[in-house]
Amino acid sequence: MKCNRVFSRGVSKRSASQCGGGHLQPLPSGLTLLLASLTMLLVWGHPGTVEAQFFERALVLEGVHIPGPDGRVLEDSNIILRGGRIVELGPDSDAPMMSKKIKVKGLFATAGLTDLSSTLTLDDVRSSSAIHSAWDGFDRYDSQQILRTLASGVTRIHLIPMGPGGIVGRVSSLSLGSRDEGGYGILHSEDVALCIDLNSGTPLERIRTYEKVRGALKSAQNRRETVDDYTSDLEEYIEELVEAAKKKDEEKDEEKDEEKDEKKDEKKDEKEKDEKDKDEKDKDSKKEDGPKKPDRPERDPAAEILLQVLDHELPVMITARRSADLQNAIDLIEEFQLSAILRGADEAHLVLEELAELEKVSLLLEVPRPSLMRGAGPRRDPHLIAQLDEEGISWAVGSGGQSTSLWRSIQQLSGQLSTASPLPLALAQGAQGPFGGWLRRGATEVVLWEGNPAEDPLARPNRVIINGTVVWQRPSGTREGSF
Repeated sequence: MKCNRVFSRGVSKRSASQCGGGHLQPLPSGLTLLLASLTMLLVWGHPGTVEAQFFERALVLEGVHIPGPDGRVLEDSNIILRGGRIVELGPDSDAPMMSKKIKVKGLFATAGLTDLSSTLTLDDVRSSSAIHSAWDGFDRYDSQQILRTLASGVTRIHLIPMGPGGIVGRVSSLSLGSRDEGGYGILHSEDVALCIDLNSGTPLERIRTYEKVRGALKSAQNRRETVDDYTSDLEEYIEELVEAAKKKDEEKDEEKDEEKDEKKDEKKDEKEKDEKDKDEKDKDSKKEDGPKKPDRPERDPAAEILLQVLDHELPVMITARRSADLQNAIDLIEEFQLSAILRGADEAHLVLEELAELEKVSLLLEVPRPSLMRGAGPRRDPHLIAQLDEEGISWAVGSGGQSTSLWRSIQQLSGQLSTASPLPLALAQGAQGPFGGWLRRGATEVVLWEGNPAEDPLARPNRVIINGTVVWQRPSGTREGSF
């Protein structure tokens, strides 16, 4: 019987030939240890699927405090991240073997903030088409503005396209994480909403903008009717083709029968031949007059996006601050049964009854900059939020600008609420999607604060982690991607 031999790197053939009598002899203890060490070196030296599954190094944030939605704080907790996601958190979370441990004792950890109304890096970008996406104009290499935004605790934004008025483009959702190829910004969706601006220009220009938007939606409705007519005509055309094919087969059978009769009766006068030629010409003319294929409508990408809006597949975000513009927005929503977000809505208290009657409508409030001209800005009610809550109208808060002012805006508007802490409102911003809300398993964005943001109005971020990478840290000059 041949011996089963063990071959490994670093093991000589002489060692392998120590087997005898058909039985595998035990290896010396020192050699066994050597084999185990070499195996580990081979695995670690050649990364692959096994390494990704079993040897992926975890990152542990030790000694952090975690505020909760009930107001309690989990003190001296551990947050364990693997593959950029939180896999475990809490005081009882034990650090895995061979993990990278970072002591952040005394810092408070929350999820990243989401700005639902941001124009980050879009200062000089203008658009006036539904085809345009705000992501197209995002400057991922404008690190100065992006890092300032990260320094305020904002890790995710809804990017609002900017334009001269009317239909200006689509809202995009993105994370401000760093990219492997350089720069910042990881796209999540280019179709959050279709942005319509009814706020720009003089009163006369705003009225014309409203009529223009209404006309575009009407044209989209007419296009849908045209497409429906084309679809029905195409179905009829296919049925006629089938009937024509059947009729053609029947005519071929008749022609074969006639040819057989002609062979039997070869003596026919010329009159009958002329009649036959005439019949054949009639048949040919009928073939030429067969079913005609309907003309397909030309493709219109902008109208197709508006059809998505009319079919409730894509909501609209309408920017309107004054009561007259809000009334125009309400008229559009009622006429076309739109799912809408009203952005700005400073004078919403003047049309509160009309807003309460609408379905599928929410408000996105901002803290606008004070106007330099007296009486030029919209009229605002300091009790607007309480009135919205009383009417059951949902609302959220956005910066309306470069996102650096989001936390201050939330703190300012939270003063109108009964709650003393702005943090629940800030974290509720992103709870509408899969990335926001309170810190939990599966989250990829963590903000470490100096002080408890639920209690301390002067609390400020110390570090921002996205997908397991430190994208910003307060001490200037710290190398990105490391603690």
